[in-house]
Amino acid sequence: MPKFKIALLALPLFLLGTFVQAQTAGTITFTANKTSATGSLVPVLTWSTSPVASSCTAGGSWSGTKFASGSETLPTITSSKSYTLTCSWGNGSSTVNWIRPTTNTDNSALTDLAGYKVVFGTSASNLNQSKAINDAAATSTTISALGAGTWYFAVRAVNSGGVESANSTVVSKTIASASAAKTVNITVTGGTTPPPTQSLKTVNAMVFEVVTSSSGYRSLGRQVGTIALGKPCQASYKVYSSHYKVTKSDVALTRTPRSTTVVARCAIS
Repeated sequence: MPKFKIALLALPLFLLGTFVQAQTAGTITFTANKTSATGSLVPVLTWSTSPVASSCTAGGSWSGTKFASGSETLPTITSSKSYTLTCSWGNGSSTVNWIRPTTNTDNSALTDLAGYKVVFGTSASNLNQSKAINDAAATSTTISALGAGTWYFAVRAVNSGGVESANSTVVSKTIASASAAKTVNITVTGGTTPPPTQSLKTVNAMVFEVVTSSSGYRSLGRQVGTIALGKPCQASYKVYSSHYKVTKSDVALTRTPRSTTVVARCAIS
């Protein structure tokens, strides 16, 4: 068993807070093959991050988790859309400080101190990562590449025989992540709204029977009833320039028509 001890600074949490470096947000390059079109467009989005982001997420008119760089062809759009890419950089660093020990656990002078080992992890009970410091005069070291979250640290003294002390007091620090977002807007004009459906509707209440000559020529016969305005007409059956076939069930008959087809004046509405 080792015979020496190590102590952290008197106010370790305060001092660790002074020496924590959280990751700063990087740069997102995010472009589209075209940002404006008429009628329709197949968007092709291309992006990259510097430094390489730890994660990226799509938002707006696309979704899902994305790589730190890439290109994606999206479905055809017929209206204006916005696409957002949000990326995070989760690595930071923490500088751990300690007081150089001078005595062993039995209070005898410590004369064979060779260095230190900093042990750390994301749980105070599982410090499963370590960094060796082969310098007896050292009183601090920086632990890099720490992901976002709370990290726990302790220090051990190491003598010339490679024997390690027990852990010092465990201290912790939270590493904050950083993020950035960029949006690409694509404007699509024309053809975004389909033209309204046009149909023939009755514009006059009078309904006529149809007289068909031996040569097939159609003409209006007697008035046989009335019909409400706005009723549908059949464009495939026409008499003269403005009379079209209507449904008999829509007609209030005043006399029995001599033809099987009745017509009324209709127009596009």
